[in-house]
Amino acid sequence: MSLPPSVRSHVLARKVAAAVLARLDLDRYPLQSIEKGRLPIHANSLLDALPYVEFGRLDAVLNIGDEGLQVIPVTFGPGELALLSALFSEGPLHGQLLAAESLKIRWIPIRVAESLMTEDKELLLLLVRFLAQRLREVRARERGWLERGVRERVCAGLARIALESAPAPGEPWMINGTHEHLASRCGVSRPKPSQEVKQLEHAGVLRLNRGKIEL
Repeated sequence: MSLPPSVRSHVLARKVAAAVLARLDLDRYPLQSIEKGRLPIHANSLLDALPYVEFGRLDAVLNIGDEGLQVIPVTFGPGELALLSALFSEGPLHGQLLAAESLKIRWIPIRVAESLMTEDKELLLLLVRFLAQRLREVRARERGWLERGVRERVCAGLARIALESAPAPGEPWMINGTHEHLASRCGVSRPKPSQEVKQLEHAGVLRLNRGKIEL
């Protein structure tokens, strides 16, 4: 029985993590406990280590692009070494990590993991298999995105923009930006998001207010 693609990538991710940890002196990388809802030490800064999730669930929002305007939400579970795509990357990795559940993690320095890969061809091949599987999944998601309707694209675009500017506790969640900006984030023409946003306002999902959108 064949596994679904996303399950296959998680299996490979856990294999990579287990192989890396088996080659390390774990006493040098002690477990760190983080309460649910807390930000790990490396949040909102340059990530120079990969978190290995021993227990719980870790959510990551990665900034991509020179201006850091695009975000990609990713979730990692027990047995996974998060953010493996950062290995052998020429550019720095920035993002925000959040304990979606109570966590126990180990921080594995990226340079240490890279050194293990270059010294062990079997481990490096396992990483390549994992990244190839993830690439196939990304392409499948891209095809699914292109098949989405306008409303679904607009809602997804609003959600991504909202993640970039979380409000202070007790304050309304406001989104700044023009309809042109929203259209570019959704991959649709200018008039379409305007129509959909007005319909969402009528449905009570949001409220328009002088160049801002209140969720």
